[in-house]
Amino acid sequence: MSQPDEPHGGVSDQQLFALVREAAQLADPVPPGVLAAAKASLTWLSIDADLASLVEDTAGERKLTGVRSGAGARLLTFEGTEGDVVLVEVAEQGRTRRLTGQLVPARALEVQVRRASGASTVRSDDLGRFVVDDLVPGPVSLACRPRPEGPLLVTAWTVL
Repeated sequence: MSQPDEPHGGVSDQQLFALVREAAQLADPVPPGVLAAAKASLTWLSIDADLASLVEDTAGERKLTGVRSGAGARLLTFEGTEGDVVLVEVAEQGRTRRLTGQLVPARALEVQVRRASGASTVRSDDLGRFVVDDLVPGPVSLACRPRPEGPLLVTAWTVL
């Protein structure tokens, strides 16, 4: 095996890696939504947060059954380690999205809607329901504090 800067036919390993990287970028570039989600996730790191994992997403089910992505609402289910659940329905409204959500167990809370461009806050009602209108498609994460003394519950970033 060669050393990192040893030439092979006049091309060093570093130059060869640069050429491979450039070819991969041209043939299969990283989608802008993925880059935006990655950058946004780093700006919102909270070491003591309870990350609510995405455990169900009907977007994949629609692809498997051949239903167009624009037909019907997308349903997402996030579960935290403390047993808290965030249910979200995503409906397309032209160029924007509408989120209709519910917290389980039900409770009135402030829910922060985080996007790459910033954050806004909505309040859930006593049944844990909340609505967010006019969301631009892209990466979104929700955050709330289910118990005053508990950690912040943060959903995984999801591209809408």
